[in-house]
This record gives sequence, C-alpha cells and structure tokens, in this order.
Amino acid sequence: MDPFQIAFAFSLGFASAATPCVLPIVPGYLAFVFGSDKSDLVRGSLVVYLGVMAGGTLTAAVIGLAGEALGGKWFLGASAVIISLVIIDSVFTHRLRTVPVGFLRGRKGTVAGFLFGMLIMLIAAPCILPLLAALSIYALTLEEIATRFAILMAYSAGLGLPFVLMGAFVNAGKRLIRISRWSKAVQAFVLFATLAWILWSLLAA
Repeated sequence: MDPFQIAFAFSLGFASAATPCVLPIVPGYLAFVFGSDKSDLVRGSLVVYLGVMAGGTLTAAVIGLAGEALGGKWFLGASAVIISLVIIDSVFTHRLRTVPVGFLRGRKGTVAGFLFGMLIMLIAAPCILPLLAALSIYALTLEEIATRFAILMAYSAGLGLPFVLMGAFVNAGKRLIRISRWSKAVQAFVLFATLAWILWSLLAA
C-alpha cells in the first residue's frame, strides 16, 4: 500500500469539505446542535467526525461491491448517470438534500450530529460527489481490494477533518459564511467538469 495514495486520498477528502458550498454551513450547524460552549463544540465536532467515518465505511463498501459487479466501463457509465442526476437536481429540482435535511431538521445532540456526519455525502453531494467519483474510479483500477478500501477510508478521514477544525476554531469558522454566495457557481462548474471527464474516460475505455 503506497503511503502517497493514502495521503492523496486524504487531501481530496479535505478539499471536498473545504469548499464554498460545504464549509460555511459547518459553524452554524455545530452551534445549533451542540450549543455555543467551546468544549461542547469540540466534542460535537468529534461526534460528527465519527459519523462521517461511519458513512464513509458504508460508502466504501458500496463502491467496492458496485465496482466489482459492474466492471470499469459500466461503473463509469453509472457514475456519469449519477453526476447528471445531481446536476439536474442542483440546477432545477433541488430535491436531493430535502430528505436528509428534513429528517435532521430541529434535531439536536449527539445522535443528530452523528447522523449528520453519516449523511453529509448526500447533504453536500454537489460539492462532494465529483472528487469522490474521481477517486472511486481511480481506486477501481487498483488490484488489491484492501488498498481500494483504505483509499476510500482515507478520503472519509480527510472529509471529516474540517468539521473538527471548525469546532476547535469556531470564531474563525464563522467568517467563512460570507463565501457561501459563490457556492452555486462553484457547484455547477465542478459538476459539469467532472461529467465531461467521466464521459471522456468512458469513450476512451
């Protein structure tokens, strides 16, 4: 197992969360669910992190099984369909987030924070999915199943880290809210770029 692969996957996870359509929501959500006390925010952010890792474990297992069952070309096709549906939802319907967000609305405490972490890949799919799809496609080119799984888990570990940092430095995190106005443009650009790359890869396969 190449340490560089693990470090690269971790950095992609961190980059997925540290985007204008994910990071600005973190300080407000942590304060709503766990209160404004610094120690409660830190503990809460760790709970969210554990939820992200749990969701990442499930995602890694699903991607691994799907990749084995479908094969590389079919997995690329499935990824293109999913990205296309996310683009349609982001631009027109705005339905993807309604189920997990509606389920969590008004809930506070440890369980709510853990579930938020587990569902973050759905809640923030327009920003998280492109890099996750790219990493998943790369992981499926590797022969060892254990390496594939480790890479996707490293991605999840990186994805959860900004939540812990925002819990520890909540005052700095609040300043990030102002960049959320760029989120829709960033989402659209990244999604269309990812779809173009997947389609190009599919045609070249």
